[in-house]
Amino acid sequence: MPRRIHRSEQRQARAAADLLPVEPSGRRSRLRRGGPRTPLPLLPLIAVGAGIGIAYVSQTAHATSSTYRASTLAADQQVLRTQYQQLQDELARLQSSERIVAAAQQLGMRPASSWAYVTSHAQAGLSSSSTQLTATSGDALQQLLTALNAITDSGDTAR
Repeated sequence: MPRRIHRSEQRQARAAADLLPVEPSGRRSRLRRGGPRTPLPLLPLIAVGAGIGIAYVSQTAHATSSTYRASTLAADQQVLRTQYQQLQDELARLQSSERIVAAAQQLGMRPASSWAYVTSHAQAGLSSSSTQLTATSGDALQQLLTALNAITDSGDTAR
């Protein structure tokens, strides 16, 4: 158990301390005032940590906005696919022969009582005499009419 110091002993110790000579030191003792100081070597580490934190938050925000945009585009694509399918169905309905026949009958058209066929005859190329156009005439319309007359004349002779 530690020994207890009596008051009388405390007084004697103070008196003895007062008798000792006090040497003034060349330096003044510094008493610290204010809050704790940040050690200077830690400032770069704090700056790097803050930079990493800001970069992380920025990347997270960018990823979130990209994910939102991708989900929005996927929903829009689904809507467009549905509209495309509806338009394809409507186009098929409008192109159906029953609908075309009904529309024609409303306009006063009647179905044909008998079928008529048009046969095509293989035509030989234009004859060299009818296709030779004179360069002296110079009238392109006249040359075209001459060529068309030659074609129709050869079609009439085939009948």
